[in-house]
Amino acid sequence: MTPIDGKLISKDFSGFIKVSDLIYFDGPLLSHFISPNGENYLFYWCDVDDTYNRWIIFRIDLTTIQKYIQRKVSLRDLILMPTDGFVYIADIDENIQYGSIYLLLNKEIPSDYIPQEDSYYDFEIKDNISLAGLSQKYSCGILELHISGRDVKYGSIPLNKFAQLLPKIDEIRKGMATKFIKYSKAAHTDKTARANAERELRLDTQYEYMYSMAGSVRVILKPVNLQRNFEMPGIGTYADSFAQDFAGLFASGFSKDDILKYSQRYDKQLIKKYDDFIRFLFKEELSIGVNWCNVGASIRYSVNINQNQTRQILANLSDFDFDTKEIIEMTGRFYSLNIRSGSYSFESTDGDDAKTSGYLDDLLKELSYGISFNKVYHIKIERKSVEPIGQRKKVEDTIIEFEEVSE
Repeated sequence: MTPIDGKLISKDFSGFIKVSDLIYFDGPLLSHFISPNGENYLFYWCDVDDTYNRWIIFRIDLTTIQKYIQRKVSLRDLILMPTDGFVYIADIDENIQYGSIYLLLNKEIPSDYIPQEDSYYDFEIKDNISLAGLSQKYSCGILELHISGRDVKYGSIPLNKFAQLLPKIDEIRKGMATKFIKYSKAAHTDKTARANAERELRLDTQYEYMYSMAGSVRVILKPVNLQRNFEMPGIGTYADSFAQDFAGLFASGFSKDDILKYSQRYDKQLIKKYDDFIRFLFKEELSIGVNWCNVGASIRYSVNINQNQTRQILANLSDFDFDTKEIIEMTGRFYSLNIRSGSYSFESTDGDDAKTSGYLDDLLKELSYGISFNKVYHIKIERKSVEPIGQRKKVEDTIIEFEEVSE
């Protein structure tokens, strides 16, 4: 390889995470990485021998990367005008072990390593962020939302789209989490085990924002649960099961049977939220990928919905019966009751903060005299949702069955 006339230094790049390959031909030639503190770097392949591949590494801002992809600046410009005024040259073997690392000013870069003046971008980006690397680093599963489409550039999206998109996704998550927690903890018959499972489930069905990465727009999230040791390969956690259901809901629109399955497993309100989300994608001409990776358990889930597929999904949803009448069961206590009118308020004792207010069925009013506020009841509610055009949605709950249960 070409001799390097620069300062030999010690520098650790091992914690960098790959975002995408900007140039790829029988292997990466120009790759975008992000450092542990969120700074952007480019790795440009420039030489090889029997042991090492040689890379020019330099810090860069996201706006300049966008200019390069838009052919406003050349690769030569990027290398000769780095953000820091200098570059690194690193020799890396096939096991990602670093050999010599040099620091060079731009005038010290060997001339045969500098691209030609017409080195403008003319390639296809390969988005291949290392979710496995992030999962390994944080010892937990990682959720990625990959957004692309109209007006979405490399690493940027109009704020009005982004500000509407994420709340719609979180509404879907919240709609799933409540019922997922309820039926998952029900598998435990022991009271202590149920309480422990509930605490874990609440953390495993909530996500916290880590950072956004480029390569279209990539939102990286991880479960709130921080006390997570890697499981045995193939044996997942509550977080993995919830992520499977979460990704599966996004994919359900491709099959009418799957839409029905999710409406039965959760409820029709969840499908309505999903329908609203897909309509937003269609209107704004956006695509989305939902990817989950737990490298410790060898579990991956992935679904992609592109702009053309939103029309197909909406066609499937149009045949779905959005009749908003549903039956809900709840165990808890009455905390208000008007025997004359039949109105009531009821709170769950299952620890899910569920409440309901409404009226007893006419046939049950005669039996309401025996209801006591200090007793636990299992009730069955008929819930109707009414959403007149131009008005807010109204929910009407009617108790159609109740039964006292022992604590």
